[in-house]
Formats: sequence, structure tokens, C-alpha cells
Amino acid sequence: MQKKAVKQRNIFLRIRISNSEDLAILEIHDIRNSILIPAGFITVKISGDKGGFLQDETCYREWRKKRLRSYPQNVEEIRVQVDSLLNVTARQKAALITACKRANMAIYHCRNAAVDRAAVATFASGFGLTRLDHHLCANADGVSELAVASEGVRTTYVPYSSRSLSWHTDGYYNDKERQINAVILHCARSAATGGENALLDPELAYIHLRDEDPRFITAFEHPECMTIPANRDALGEIRAAVSGPVFSYALSGEIHMRYSARKRNIQWRDDALTTAARECLTQLLEDPNGPVFHYRLKAGEGLISNNILHNRTEFNDGPGQQRLLYRARFFDRIRTQ
Repeated sequence: MQKKAVKQRNIFLRIRISNSEDLAILEIHDIRNSILIPAGFITVKISGDKGGFLQDETCYREWRKKRLRSYPQNVEEIRVQVDSLLNVTARQKAALITACKRANMAIYHCRNAAVDRAAVATFASGFGLTRLDHHLCANADGVSELAVASEGVRTTYVPYSSRSLSWHTDGYYNDKERQINAVILHCARSAATGGENALLDPELAYIHLRDEDPRFITAFEHPECMTIPANRDALGEIRAAVSGPVFSYALSGEIHMRYSARKRNIQWRDDALTTAARECLTQLLEDPNGPVFHYRLKAGEGLISNNILHNRTEFNDGPGQQRLLYRARFFDRIRTQ
């Protein structure tokens, strides 16, 4: 075997964590020349088991105290007025980010109410939200129009009706590779009556469940905790069955919640602890004195969030007043730095 001379190099490795997804980026650096070796740049997908601060009880308690101390007391504290979605000032953007840091959501009101789907996507990009979920009912640009559908595939899905929507996070039927981390709902036209949303930060739900019984968290972390059966139509399977946990964690520590309170077409892990955890969560969501916010979006208003828990009441359209919301779902989280 012929030996080749190998030039020695002083190098070091650095792992950089992406904030937008569970990616660890391994970079190989040449110490002598202080350069990044191009051939030594690789990206690997990793799944986080649990944020380190959540495992360490002392760190968790400190995080819990800060979260509860900073959490808004009412919905007015997370409302921010902006000039328009295409002209958000630095101060307005900072106010929106502050609200999202406190509650994982913010409600904005546009002085200029003229907004289309493209404006929603442009607004989102200012917060690092660029990777849209092009799901079955989305338009070609990835933004959905939530209105009462009279024909087509949308008539088979509740969001495109006037019926109420039970508590859920968006994309709970997506697999891990297409996990929804952020959502924007923009109201172009409100209904004549109804259509109010209830809103809750998943981190508050996590804290409540852990306070009640830490084993509830363990139950909700099980990889087969919640299963959504396959979606089929007359032509065959549209989406395969999806199983996964309620709570999962990014490497950078954020909690992600996957949940639906739907009664049909859902399978929960059949054990006493999972059942008790679900009952505990239901009590929190239905508590009239709990941390749930209630808000009815008006034309020109919108909600930007890290895919929070929410529901919707039934609504009624009036003559010439059909409710229309633009919804954009993202694989990214809101950039707060």
C-alpha cells in the first residue's frame, strides 16, 4: 500500500445550534489561519429530548419564577399598534417581540387595514418566519384564507366553516419533520357575530401540569401519547397516521406543544396517567379564573404567536360581511434576538 504524506493542521471543532430548528452545525476551523475550512462544514439533524434547564430542578424553578412574574395579567398588555404590515417601525417591532417573549404571542392592530396575503408573508419575514407550511388547503403562496367554504376540498374541514373549533395547536397532525412552530392569523373581515378566540401560552400549560404532578409531563412526553389516524378520501390516503408526544423540546430549550381536544379521529395512549394529565389540562383551559385570554380579532388586527393553544367560537356572517382571516403557518419560531 502506498502511503501519502498528510499535511498536519491545527484545527478545532465548534458546534453551532440553529434557533429556528433542531440543527447542530459542525464547523471545522483552522487555528493557524483562523479560517473556516469549507470542506469541513456539515449539518446534522438532531432531536432534543428535553431542554437542559427543564431537567435541572433548580434551573427550572428559576425559569418558572421568571415566566410567571413576566406573564401578562390581561390581553391588553400584548396589544401593539403598527402603522401597516409593510411599514413596522423599530419601536413597534420591539414591542411585538417583547410581548412574544412574555406570552409567546402578540396581537397587532394596523392603522392601515388594507392587507393581502403577500403583506402577511412580508410581515412574517421580519420576524424570521420564512418557511411556510404548504398544506392541503393553503393557497399557492402558502397562506390560507379562512372563510366559510361552499365548494371544494375545504368544505370537509372545520376551520373553513362557521362552526366552533375546540382547543388545539396548529398542525397537530403533522409529523416531526413538518412541525409548526409559529402562526400568524390576520383578520381581513370579521363576522357579524361570534368568532372569538381563547388563547393560552403552552409554557403556562406546562408549568400548571408540572405543578400538579410532574408525572403528567412524563406522560405527555411519550412518543405515542397522541395519535391522529390517517386522513383518507375517496381516492385514497392523503396523510399517514401520525403519533407523537404532546410536549417536545428544541435543543435551544423551547417547549413545543402538540395538542387537540377533538373527540373524534384521535387516539390517546390508554393509561391512567395520560388520562389524568388530559383531565388536568382540560380543567385549566376551562377555568374562568385561569390564565386564558379571550379576544375577537377585528378587521386590520392579527395574532402572531409561537403556535399557542387556541380555540374559536361559532360565528355568523352577515349580509355582505363574510368573515375572512389569512393564516400562515411556519416551521420557524419567532426570532426574538
